[in-house]
Amino acid sequence: MKLYDGFISQINGLINGRRALTAEYSPSSLENAGKNNVLFLKDTAFELGGSGEKCVSTLAVTSSFKYSNRIRLLGGDIKDIKSDCPFAKIVLLEIEEIDEETAFEKIRRLEQIRYNFCPRGFMSRASAISMREQIRVGKKTVKDKISLVDYAKFMLGEYLKDSIVKSAEIILVTDRSFDYDGLISVSEKIKDTTSALNHILDNVLFDCKSCNLKEICDEVEGMKELHMKTVNQKR
Repeated sequence: MKLYDGFISQINGLINGRRALTAEYSPSSLENAGKNNVLFLKDTAFELGGSGEKCVSTLAVTSSFKYSNRIRLLGGDIKDIKSDCPFAKIVLLEIEEIDEETAFEKIRRLEQIRYNFCPRGFMSRASAISMREQIRVGKKTVKDKISLVDYAKFMLGEYLKDSIVKSAEIILVTDRSFDYDGLISVSEKIKDTTSALNHILDNVLFDCKSCNLKEICDEVEGMKELHMKTVNQKR
């Protein structure tokens, strides 16, 4: 699976060279609160991505790059944050080679992980359409000196449980100077590529000129090849 490799390179361009706290993965001691976890405002210290701050969450898969199961944090940790601030969460996954017929289903399964698990003391409010994922951080979480690295280790462990995931990296950003708009732009292309993948496999249009996803197929190396392969199979 190499359809997202160009976008991963663009993300690396936004991240690399910036000062970051780096931690290797180890099993998290945080308790899973489940997908129905609720954290009320009265119990909330602050919200990452709240109060209209910049906020973006994205996930990209590849079979070309190998990761070291690490976490990178750009910006302040929980102990440094006093109020709502901008936030980005980037999940990069090395997966085993998957066939085109099941690619969309498997990628969507990986995207759904964030909706099913959340460590206690945090509450995630995610929207796939807007690509936002706001994270409420509880007052008790701050008091207990839990860090964003702890949070990321918990989430990384959930991704590694999936049978097709070989390695992973999670990058969290709270730095106000970060190029959130640039990441939003790349994330939109990732989302459109996944939509185009589903479109190609389920509802092939033989005339590329009439397809509203032509721009994505033109930009993403391998997408048009997959399109023509699918067309030939269905003719």
